[in-house]
Amino acid sequence: MKPTYEKLKHQLEKAEHQLEKAEHQLEKTNQFLKQALDRIAELEEKLKLNSKNSSKPPSTDQKANTEKPPPKKPRKGHPGVCRTPYPPSRIDNHIKCIRETCPHCGLTDLQESILPPDYLQQVDLPEIRAIITQYALIKYQCQKCHKHSLGKLPKEISPSTFGPKLAALLSLLTGVFHLAKREAKQLIQDLYHIDISIGSIPNIEEKVTKALTPIYERIHHFAIKSTDCKHFDETTWRNSGKRNYVWLATTKHAALYKIHPNRSNKAFKELTLGNTTFQAVTDRYATYNKIGKDHQYCLAHLIRDCHRWSERDGPDGKIGENLEKFLKRSCKAHRNFSEKKISLKERNKIIGYCKYYFEKWLVEGITFGSELLYKWCMHLDKTLFKLWTFFRFSDMDPTNNLAERDLRKIVVWRKKSYGTRSERGKKFVERITSVAETLKKQKMNILKFIQKALVANISGQEAPYICLSRGF
Repeated sequence: MKPTYEKLKHQLEKAEHQLEKAEHQLEKTNQFLKQALDRIAELEEKLKLNSKNSSKPPSTDQKANTEKPPPKKPRKGHPGVCRTPYPPSRIDNHIKCIRETCPHCGLTDLQESILPPDYLQQVDLPEIRAIITQYALIKYQCQKCHKHSLGKLPKEISPSTFGPKLAALLSLLTGVFHLAKREAKQLIQDLYHIDISIGSIPNIEEKVTKALTPIYERIHHFAIKSTDCKHFDETTWRNSGKRNYVWLATTKHAALYKIHPNRSNKAFKELTLGNTTFQAVTDRYATYNKIGKDHQYCLAHLIRDCHRWSERDGPDGKIGENLEKFLKRSCKAHRNFSEKKISLKERNKIIGYCKYYFEKWLVEGITFGSELLYKWCMHLDKTLFKLWTFFRFSDMDPTNNLAERDLRKIVVWRKKSYGTRSERGKKFVERITSVAETLKKQKMNILKFIQKALVANISGQEAPYICLSRGF
């Protein structure tokens, strides 16, 4: 029996409903699949992150094991440098080396040549021993009030078992060379035959902290108030088991380290003493956006970001590759200018060319890039003027490498010691590192300077200046 028209119509409507339902389900499945693929691509990209395409340190890079060692790259040898001989006034011993027989034929008939001898100056360490001075504090009794008193120590001598030279050396070992306290104790014992307890070392560090405090304050004022271009950065630090942050403000003449519980606008304001009108180079952390118009973003960070985009397929890869190329060319031009290989005019010409094409490819990223690249390019476009601030100043670097290098010292200390456990330990880290790194920039002797600071603090004199002409 043939189906009726109504029955066929009902079956057709049912089939259409099922088809519509299947299409809706397929569309929903396609959306889930797209989200899953995007998520997989995002996670795969994170797995490929390394020091070349992100801000991760090189120590975190995973290097695969290889059966055969990789071919060694030819390296340029360092030019040989002849050591300058010490003058006669520095020579302690003179030893004449003679020969009794000829090394070639064995005869003893040798005649001394009229040619001047060859000299070998060998430097060695003397057998050293600590100088132990005993101060006899004579007891007195007043004939009038019958009260007792003791003799006065010399003005430059502290009422401590350890003198300023030993205290300065211990603080140098623990605060600059980052030896563990037990290692520093062992070294002092082996070198000078001095018995010192572990608990005495933090007490010595506290005295050094007190002596360096006025110098640290001067460095703080100079680093912020001077006309030098400033470089800022920060890294994590642990104090008393809690997360803190080491803030760094460094210039070509001084370096300041400040440990703060927060990584916030308040912490940055305390670091800069409320001042924001200066030339500065930083990364793109939002807190630094409070700096005035003379603010340069680190191009090295941007180059790594562009390198990450260049590793993608399609338009994103090409756009990222070109953005990276013109940023690298700009940095190279500035480096050549700094090394006096090209003139300022040539530098500006190259940077102007790179700036034009970088902005052109940034528009390409906004127009044809993926959604993620579009957002990244739009965000960068809003702060585009901060990428080329160094174009207006010949003494401003396009990268924040100065801060990265100066911060590495504190990062190594953190990895070795896992931070500090008290307020006095935190202050010691701030002061000894700031003073030591500033002295390195000034090419001064750290040990002698700390010793002078300790003597000045004991005798009540003004703390010594690192650079009197600059006021710190």
